[in-house]
Order: sequence, then C-alpha cells, then structure tokens
Amino acid sequence: MDKSIQISDRKSLINWAKENLKERTVIPKSFGKQIVFTTKGIKEYINQPHKHYHAKNELIKFIPEIIENAKYMGKAQKERGGYIVASHIFEIAVKEEKSWLIARENIAGVVTFYSISDSENVLLGIENNRLNL
Repeated sequence: MDKSIQISDRKSLINWAKENLKERTVIPKSFGKQIVFTTKGIKEYINQPHKHYHAKNELIKFIPEIIENAKYMGKAQKERGGYIVASHIFEIAVKEEKSWLIARENIAGVVTFYSISDSENVLLGIENNRLNL
C-alpha cells in the first residue's frame, strides 16, 4: 500500500476518533471502572505498530463496544513516584489473533484509554486479582 494513503487514513481515523471518542467514557463489564478516551490515547493507539496494523486501526470505530466486552487480564503496577500508577490490560482479537488493549490509571484514580499491543510481553507483571482494583 502507498505510504501516503496510509498516512491519510491514519490522519482521518485520528480526526474521526477525536470528534467521536474524545472525553467519552466506557465501563468494561469485566472491569467495573470507567475508562476515558483522550486525544493522547487515540493517537497512541492509531500510531502503535501491530501485525494487523490496518485492521487494528479500523477497530477504533468500534472501540467503546470492544472495550466494554473485552476480557480483563489484570493490572501491572508502575514504579512509585510517577503520575501513572498502573496499567490495566484487556484481551481482544484482531483478525482472530490475540491483542491487548492498555488503559492507564493515574495517581488521582482516573483510568484513560492508552494503546494496544500484539506482544504477549504486556502480560508480564500483571496481577489478576479483582480485589486489587
């Protein structure tokens, strides 16, 4: 695919997502906490490398419903002293292959949509204990 077409698609998806998702919230059934969409998270998701890059980007149009029904895998604590205290990991499928959505929790307890990964490494260090939410 022509790189200029990819860039154009990426920009239009970012613009669409900012207009339709920014400041919107979703509460995943498996998580029970509100996740907020931000411009930073939208851009990070769209620009994130992925084995199925185009298919992953097209999912942004349905991401609230996907997150709502995603399987919560647990959280990974971040080092103390930073603004981000934990990452929450949700399992989804992109083209029938596992991928993981990432939401970050800040020191105020606000959870924001952050990114996606197709690497199982995001599962390292997570705690799957609902009592630790």
